[in-house]
Amino acid sequence: MVKTFECEKGFSYTICKISKKIPHNGMTLRAFLNLLGDRGRLITCLILAAPFLIPLSIPGTGIVIGTIILLTSLSIILNRYYLVPEFLLKREMSYKTLIKILDACYRMLNFLEKYMKPRLLVMTNKKSTRMVNNLFLVICSILFITPLPIPLTDTLPAFGIFFLSAGILECDGYLILFGYFMVVITALYFLIITFIGLKLLFHVF
Repeated sequence: MVKTFECEKGFSYTICKISKKIPHNGMTLRAFLNLLGDRGRLITCLILAAPFLIPLSIPGTGIVIGTIILLTSLSIILNRYYLVPEFLLKREMSYKTLIKILDACYRMLNFLEKYMKPRLLVMTNKKSTRMVNNLFLVICSILFITPLPIPLTDTLPAFGIFFLSAGILECDGYLILFGYFMVVITALYFLIITFIGLKLLFHVF
């Protein structure tokens, strides 16, 4: 269950605490991911989805980024380390590199927290709702990597991933509900486009 006081202070507060626990001689990727926990994986989804909120992405990049987000969201459900190979988990990371990563995350979250706050906590502090949140994140990731050569097929699911990740991180139930809404809108958009495409093919042949 998400701790209420951490939600009230925002996840940037948690990042500050994590940075103090990093030894100066560095640590392995496994140990670092253990420090971040499940919510650290949500930061990964948040950062990767952010560039696609503007519908000017390079064609094909959505499949690569979407696959990473899908594996990351699946790892939350399966309780695995990002589905990362064992040899990478054992890799040592320097103190300087880890602090740079945490500093970038802190700056982004500190900015977002000006507009978010813990609301409708039933969406984050129950096991059943957390599972539903993660399932919606997986569904949105699958939609993200669907190779349809039409506008907004990256942007719409990116909004869903962004709002779901941010809402779960900051215990903002309203953002999570808006993330649900974006997933439904994206799915309907894909279904309509697919239906139109099939009708055109049927008409041609």
